[in-house]
Amino acid sequence: MDLIYSTTALIIILSLFYANAKYRLSYWSRRGVKSPPTHLLFGNFKDCFTMKKSPAKVLSDIYNSADPDDAYIGFYIFYKPMLLLRDHGLVKQIMIKDFDIFPNRRFGSGLERDMAGMTSLLSIKQPRWKYLRAKLTPTLTGQKLKNMMPLMVECGKSMLNFIEKLPTADEAGRREWKAKNLGARYSSSVIASLMFGISINSFDEEETAFVKNGLKVFEGLKSGIVFLILFFFPKWDFLIAPFTKQHANYFREIFWDSMNNRERLAFKRGDMIDAMLALKNGEQDPIYKFEGDNLLAHPTSLYLAGLEAIATTIAFALYDLAHHPEHQDTLYNEIKTHLSGKELTIDLINELSFLDSVVAESIRLHPPMPHIDRIATRNYKVPGTKLIIEKDVPVYLSINSMNEDPKYFSNPQNFIPLRTKNKQFYEFLAFGVGPRSCLGLRFALLIVKIALITILSKYIVSYETDEKHTSSDNAAYYTVTYVANGLHVKFKKRN
Repeated sequence: MDLIYSTTALIIILSLFYANAKYRLSYWSRRGVKSPPTHLLFGNFKDCFTMKKSPAKVLSDIYNSADPDDAYIGFYIFYKPMLLLRDHGLVKQIMIKDFDIFPNRRFGSGLERDMAGMTSLLSIKQPRWKYLRAKLTPTLTGQKLKNMMPLMVECGKSMLNFIEKLPTADEAGRREWKAKNLGARYSSSVIASLMFGISINSFDEEETAFVKNGLKVFEGLKSGIVFLILFFFPKWDFLIAPFTKQHANYFREIFWDSMNNRERLAFKRGDMIDAMLALKNGEQDPIYKFEGDNLLAHPTSLYLAGLEAIATTIAFALYDLAHHPEHQDTLYNEIKTHLSGKELTIDLINELSFLDSVVAESIRLHPPMPHIDRIATRNYKVPGTKLIIEKDVPVYLSINSMNEDPKYFSNPQNFIPLRTKNKQFYEFLAFGVGPRSCLGLRFALLIVKIALITILSKYIVSYETDEKHTSSDNAAYYTVTYVANGLHVKFKKRN
C-alpha cells in the first residue's frame, strides 16, 4: 500500500513539474514569438552547461535558427525568457533611442557587491550609472590621450626589443611568438602605468606578474564558470565570490600603494590615480561615494576589460594581416607615406584611413566580447509589432552572428578592410552600443593602432604554423572570444 501511495505521489509530482515546465517554456509561443526547441530543464543553454559549446556559439545557433528576416527570436536560460535581437534598426531603437527603458546590463553582481570591479561602469545600474559615467568621462578626454602618447610609444620600443631578441624559427630568419601574449604584454605595460600609476616592463620576464594576474582572470575553466555566472546568472554571484578574492586582493594592494604614495608625495601624472584622488577628496554624493573598493573598481575594471579586449584585437589584426599580405603591404605603404621621419601623434594616426579600416574589419570578424545584454526597466512595446517586452526581461545581441550575417555583409567570412556598407555601425559594435558603450573605446583603439604601427614599421608578419586557429565556438567555457593557441605569428625584419 505504501508503495502505491509513493508511486502515485511521485507521478503527481512529476506531472506537475512537467506541466509547469511546459507552460513556462511556452512564454514566447504564447506571445507569437518564434523560439528554437528547448530542453525541459535547461531551456536553450543545455550545451553550454554541459561544456559542449561556448555561450557565444549557443547564441549564434539561436540566431541562425531564425528565419533570415526575423527581427528577433526568443530563447530561455532554464525558464527565464530572453529575447535575441537580429535587426540593426531594432538594436539602435532599443539601445540608443529608447535607452531610458533599457539602461541596465544584466552582467555583473546581483547586489553590486565588489569583486575587483563590479561596482564600476561595467555592471552598475541606473541612476548610479549616469552619475558615475559623468564623473569618469573626463579621465579619458582627447587631451588626456595626447598626454599618454609618449608612454605608449616608449612601451612600443620595449616590444620591438622583445621581438628582436626572440630566437629565429626558420632559415629565413623569422621569429615566432604568440600574438595574444605580445598584445597582452604591450597593453599591460601601458594600462598598468595609466590606470595604477606603476611603471612596469611586461616584456621583462621578471616583471610579468601584472599581466599574468590580468590574464588569469579570463583564462581557464574556473574563470570561465565565473564569467558564465556574471553574464548569465548574476544573482548567483555569491557562489563565485571566493574565486575572485585572490585577484581582487592583488590589485587592491597595488592600487592603494599608488594612492597613498601619490597623496603623500603630492605630485601629479595626469593618470587614473590622480583622477581617483580628486574624486576621493572631492565633494561626495550619497548616490555613489568614492571610497574604499568603490575607488578600486574603476582602474581594475578598465585594466581587466581593456587588457583582454586590446590583446585579442591586436592578436587577430596581426593574424588577419599575416593571412593577407596584400593588405599588409597597403597598410605598410600608408604608414611609410604618412609617418616616415615624423613623431607619432594622434593627429597623424587619424590620417591613416586604411589602418582604421583594418582594425574595424578585424574586430568585425573577431569581436573581443561576442554578446551584449540589456534589461527592460518597464514594459516596452516593440515599434511596428504587437510584442510587449515585459519588465525585467533581458534582451541580447549576438555580435559575432550579426557581424557574419549575409543580410548585412557580402562574403561575411572574408577579411575585406575596405567595406563601406554598415561600417559606421559595426566597427564600434564590439565596444557596446549607445550611451552605455565602452568609456575606453578611443583609448583602446589608440593602443591597438600604435602597436600595429610599431610592429609593421619594422617587421613583415606571416602565419605559417602547424597549430590551427580555433574560434570561440570550440572554447566551451569561454564567455569572451577565445584566441586558440595564442595565435603564433612569425616576424621577419624589413630591409
